[in-house]
Amino acid sequence: MAVRQAELGQQRIGKNSFWERIYPYLSILPALLLLGLFTLYPIISSVRLSFYQNLLTRPNSHPFIGLKNYTEVISSYYFTYSVAVTAVYTVAAVVGVILFGIGVALLLNSKIQTANVLKVIILLPWAIPAVVGGLLWKWILNSDFGILNGILYSLGIITQYIPFLSDPTMAKVSIIVAHIWKEGPLAAIFILAGLQLIPAEMYESARIDGGSVWRIFRMITLPLLRPVLLVVLVYETMTAILTFDIIYVLTGGGPANATALISWFAYAEIFKSLNLGHGIALSILIALVTLVLIMMYLRALKTDYSNT
Repeated sequence: MAVRQAELGQQRIGKNSFWERIYPYLSILPALLLLGLFTLYPIISSVRLSFYQNLLTRPNSHPFIGLKNYTEVISSYYFTYSVAVTAVYTVAAVVGVILFGIGVALLLNSKIQTANVLKVIILLPWAIPAVVGGLLWKWILNSDFGILNGILYSLGIITQYIPFLSDPTMAKVSIIVAHIWKEGPLAAIFILAGLQLIPAEMYESARIDGGSVWRIFRMITLPLLRPVLLVVLVYETMTAILTFDIIYVLTGGGPANATALISWFAYAEIFKSLNLGHGIALSILIALVTLVLIMMYLRALKTDYSNT
């Protein structure tokens, strides 16, 4: 009898241990199925489609062409130009967002009475939908009745209205400013969180030792903000490279393709040229470049944390 009870006990223990081993996998199975359905399957399907000719004007003809879509995209007239425009835009936008974020974060971290109110107000541009923000800037920068032209003209700074969105150089500056206005608040909140983690005793010791404001910022604040700044750098680089909504609303890639980022050309290939194969191939190239940059940034971030 005792032997029988021992065998039953061992069987129950075995069943319990088996259930304990398999339960974690079963608990995440629904999430994995959703991930596979809405993420992995579209990626795999897109990669497969990029090896076929997919012209929407020829819906019944999809021959396998291998890497031809990629070679045609890379050798096309707009690829090199759009990469250069995207690189300039990305560098200017990311640097602008980081500088804006640092400046606003330092202001919000000060002991001014309106700091708490400003923390709420500063997030409003980021909370506004991108298309609505783009339409707002299109109204502000309008060359006929834009409020910015009206203010500059009333102050006597200009004698005639400036075509901000019709001049190639001004159009580039305009989309960069709109991007900084949209993304800067989030960077400011991240950096503000990093500033509040810096011990106040370090600043007090530096002031006692006679450190100037600039020297304290350069020797204490910036080094301790490096991990946060790297996170902001990763996110904002990815956001800048993939920018589309502001371009679509403000300039439509113009004037004369001056603001045609590589993401805009991917859209144009699919919805204007109706060449799905080229558009998907270009999108995959954009994703690969973004992935490489993120891996480089994450490696730098890991090295930074290991050094600290």
